[in-house]
Amino acid sequence: MEKNFHSLTIKQTLRELKTTNNGLSEQEAKKRLASYGKNELPKEKKMSSFELLLKQFENPVIYILFIAAIISFFTGHIFDASFILFVVFFSTIIGFFQEKKADNAIAKLRNMIQYDIEVIRGGKERIIPSVEVVKGDLIVLKQGNKIPADARVLEISNLETGEAALTGEPVPEAKQVEKIKSGMPLSERVNMVYAGTAVVRGEGRALVTGTGLNTELGKITSLVKGVKETDSPLQKKIKIFSRNLGYGLVFVNILIFLFGVLMKRDLYEMFLTSVAVVVAAIPEGLLPAMVVILAIGMQRILKQEGLVKKMMAAETLGSVSVICTDKTGTLTQGEMRVDQVVTEDFILKSKENGLKDIATEEASNHYLALKIGLLCNNVFMEGIDDKTKEPIIRGTSTEKALYLAATQAGLIKKDIEKQEKKLVEIPFDSDYKYMATLYHLDSSVSRYGKDCFMAYIKGAPERIIDMASHIRIKDKDKKLTDKYKEKITKQYLDLTSKGLRVIAVGYKHIDKNSSVGKKFVQNFSEEKSFHFEHGHIDSLVFVGFMALADPLRPDAKESIGSCLAAGIRPIIITGDHRLTAKKIANELGLKAQDKNILEGIDLDKISDEDLGTKLKDILIFARVEPRHKLRIVKLLQGKGEVVAMTGDGVNDSPAIKAADIGISVGSGTDIAKETADLVLLNDSFKVIVEAVKRGRIIFNNIKKVILYLLTGSFTEMILIAGSVMLGLPLAVLPAQILWIKVIEDTTPAMALAFDEVDEDVMHSKIHKKGGELLTKKTLSLIVFYAMVMDLTLLTMFKYYYTTTGDLDYARTMTFVGLGIASLFYIYSVRGLSKSIFRIKFFSNKFLTFSTILGMILFLIAIYHPALNKVLRTVPLSFNDWTVLLTYGFMGIFIYEIGKKIFKQT
Repeated sequence: MEKNFHSLTIKQTLRELKTTNNGLSEQEAKKRLASYGKNELPKEKKMSSFELLLKQFENPVIYILFIAAIISFFTGHIFDASFILFVVFFSTIIGFFQEKKADNAIAKLRNMIQYDIEVIRGGKERIIPSVEVVKGDLIVLKQGNKIPADARVLEISNLETGEAALTGEPVPEAKQVEKIKSGMPLSERVNMVYAGTAVVRGEGRALVTGTGLNTELGKITSLVKGVKETDSPLQKKIKIFSRNLGYGLVFVNILIFLFGVLMKRDLYEMFLTSVAVVVAAIPEGLLPAMVVILAIGMQRILKQEGLVKKMMAAETLGSVSVICTDKTGTLTQGEMRVDQVVTEDFILKSKENGLKDIATEEASNHYLALKIGLLCNNVFMEGIDDKTKEPIIRGTSTEKALYLAATQAGLIKKDIEKQEKKLVEIPFDSDYKYMATLYHLDSSVSRYGKDCFMAYIKGAPERIIDMASHIRIKDKDKKLTDKYKEKITKQYLDLTSKGLRVIAVGYKHIDKNSSVGKKFVQNFSEEKSFHFEHGHIDSLVFVGFMALADPLRPDAKESIGSCLAAGIRPIIITGDHRLTAKKIANELGLKAQDKNILEGIDLDKISDEDLGTKLKDILIFARVEPRHKLRIVKLLQGKGEVVAMTGDGVNDSPAIKAADIGISVGSGTDIAKETADLVLLNDSFKVIVEAVKRGRIIFNNIKKVILYLLTGSFTEMILIAGSVMLGLPLAVLPAQILWIKVIEDTTPAMALAFDEVDEDVMHSKIHKKGGELLTKKTLSLIVFYAMVMDLTLLTMFKYYYTTTGDLDYARTMTFVGLGIASLFYIYSVRGLSKSIFRIKFFSNKFLTFSTILGMILFLIAIYHPALNKVLRTVPLSFNDWTVLLTYGFMGIFIYEIGKKIFKQT
């Protein structure tokens, strides 16, 4: 049974782990390493290049193409079989290289390095590799150290750890040594430190309670491995499409064969005719065109700073109906900033570029508040970032926020310290809950007109208010009466109720002639170190509050608005406090109320059925753990939603993997990036919106290709079947059909991959999971076009055959008419909902090129003597071309009528 070490005393923890304050002996550590194994997580086996290649064949369309190739081969249609196999090979290679490229890009994002850790063994300090840490080890924690395992804190000195990757909390957690109540959520176990986090301040010692898979990080890894990957919506649609196509082919072939037998046609002739129907019906160009569409989609998403790891995921993005987004680092910047400076007489709110305009008379106290935040501060500049050219500031998130607020307001620390000399400081202490610095001011800068000492203090509001005897109003120090105290306490509570983190600031003037001041002067003159203790800080002057928040990313609100306009429902799932999440949601325009919020503790008390009922009203899930996120994603999927899950931390990984689209920010943890389908390289939520838009364009372009190719296939199939049913010779030969296939299934179909027709995709209906690529309306449009055009073409064939008696001539007219129509109506297919007259005709240069190439290939087929023999064609006259071009333009007209009748979107 797992122990709740956070609820044990230090003595109980030592006894439970069978260790001492001097750590384990070397012998015992080796024994435990052999018993428990190394302190590492199992690495997921990377797919080999060969396995990745084989994966490309997991497509029902490929199976149909293989069957068609086998039939063609055994019936002597070697060229047909070779062409089909070339199509399969071409598509497979493109898919392989695209996914391999994504794999290589992800490999560069990994930062999986082994590091060393300091431990106490047998009372002596030792440096060992992190993988050799065992349960019961006594580890030393220092600022900047990574924490190698879960551990119970034994000793602390201002110890704070950054646990955002694990809990989602952006603010460092101050640690304590006392035991806490059993069953507290992970984010509130303040006497524990966890693997995968880091020390951001102070130092301490801790007893390792779990390593490897037995850490909280390990549990999440196990959750990730336990999540089964499912087919993407596109894969499911392809399976449905391929199955229906296969059944349809079998049915039509049996029907044509039986009809031919009843018409007393030769059995072998009918078999060859059936083969011709298969060749006509199989859209060989669908697979390579689909692969090219997905590959281009991946490249264009990459240009928007989004790395798509799997080709099918590129289209799935367009199906997303719900985005479950982590707050920290995705919607917010993941760093604290000063949102408001509040004094008793004035409130100064942060603007887009920071806190400005503080030099006014009414805001003079804000200058003082910012100055205290700047001088009672330990941040330092490390240098300039090579990429952003911004200064690199090191320190806690709170102190960095105070430093940036002051510098943005025009305060320069080094300039101030030329006039005010820093003497000593009292570091922040979790017991006293404040930090103080002591400065010496000479008479030229002192507001009291003589040399003095000034203590600047910042800390927990309730502590600073309790220590204060006066309050700063305008330029005067007034007595802090009960009335004033009640007023500022209400201000503090109002700020925290809005989800803001509040720091109070104040100061204490120390006269040189006072007993404390004289002691400082004596120490200074004797060159002794100053003795500056917490006991000296009382009766201070309260100045105001600094309210901190994790600000929105600049484009977050606009991006959320775009999601709502596109019919996509955003849900915030975070480890943060409900008030913080509510504040962010309202800033984003989501209009969250208490009834729209559920906490992790509530989720544990509610059944899946009841939660499923409530889901439609919930905008925020706060204080959640990884298992909660996973449960939410699965319940949404159970409701038929296509779910995207965004996140950056280890705690997001199980839900990221379970979602239809898992999204990680580029600055996120390795495990989050490993499990994601999409990585946001610049951490911007806007990339998700652009990726969704691209996904919808991809879906539309796939629909266009299917519509175009199946129209051609169905037209050719009906033409052959119609010839048999009317007792006529075949209107076109299998070799002629294959020539048309070579033309229409290659460059024109793939040219649609580059189409950028604006059909307002972000305001169109979302195509959810299970939707068909071939809808009833699409099939109706195909049948409508094929029946009208085939009836016309069969009439032409019969006319030319009966009036001239030249079968080759009649077939040539039919062959060219069929091909030209396909090169013409593709321009109508470009707009699923738009008329051809509202589309820039030559905007797709690839399509223009493919049309010209197609016409050249038809001319070669008709006028080249060698191809005349192979394809059984004859040269055509000017009048023939006039008829054929008229027939081609007729195809556009019929298609536009069909689009009006059978609307596609």
